[in-house]
Amino acid sequence: MILKERTKSITHRVLESLNFRMNLPVEEQLKYENQVKGWAGEKQFDFYMSQFHQSGLVLNDLVLNYRDTVFQIDSLFIVNDSIYLYEVKNYTGSYFYKEDSFFTESGYQILNPLRQIDRSVTYLQNVLLRLGYRFPIHPMVVFINPEFTLYSILPNKHFLFSSQVPKHLSALSNQNFLIKQEQLDLAHKLKELHNEDYRPDNLPIYQLGQLKKGILCPICFSLSHTDTRQNYLCTACKHKEIITTAIERSIKEFKLLFPDNLMTTSQIYEWCGKNYSKERIRIILKKNYQSHLSRHMTYYSEKSPSKVPLFDKIP
Repeated sequence: MILKERTKSITHRVLESLNFRMNLPVEEQLKYENQVKGWAGEKQFDFYMSQFHQSGLVLNDLVLNYRDTVFQIDSLFIVNDSIYLYEVKNYTGSYFYKEDSFFTESGYQILNPLRQIDRSVTYLQNVLLRLGYRFPIHPMVVFINPEFTLYSILPNKHFLFSSQVPKHLSALSNQNFLIKQEQLDLAHKLKELHNEDYRPDNLPIYQLGQLKKGILCPICFSLSHTDTRQNYLCTACKHKEIITTAIERSIKEFKLLFPDNLMTTSQIYEWCGKNYSKERIRIILKKNYQSHLSRHMTYYSEKSPSKVPLFDKIP
């Protein structure tokens, strides 16, 4: 049972948007390419998980806080009173593991994924204790790409290679476990603790005036489109959607890139490339956001969320 689907991180989404709206510096372009590659690897792991997760609870892309520290978990699998923590790496090529360090074939040292996952295990254990749980945690570094080779003197039980993933997940799912209420409550609590608004400090610096205006296609990221009375049509890939949906999506992109800016009708009118009337944009903002009057200006913010039950019960 997947309780939390995978979503792109704020870093990924910001870099993705900037990549098609400005000329990214080389360093930021490399970061974006790494985000795309990492996302592809995680989606491949999700494909395997979708076939073998029936016996447990899956939470993807958790961003959690412990005291003043933020840590991220690629995938969490709760099964049989145990927690399996997966760190997914989409490395390609040949690597060497020696003296607790990772090296590329050309000799460059990279961050040891075992240290990354050990850090996550430490913080997760503390979060579990704070919530009142003592489940054992089994950490696994998943090298998801079949074109990855690791040369090492000794095998490591925490490494899981592409060819081993189906067998590993099948072995877990073939055991007939019942999902207990305690496990479900823990999974919901972890999902509730997920920090979906976390913005790392190393995001690129950019200004509104630097960015191309208009609505990006959600498929090919082109800014070129034509409209009928009701529909937006990308001229590059022929993606079609209702104009209102396209504007709503572009508003969310603006809020992602400029979370501290006041969101006004005029601002969104400019952001959408002046392709749609201010009245049309005002209607969409009024429908989806809370309006505020400040002197001679009306701006919009998120509506207060309605209260819903925190945890579900097993029927």
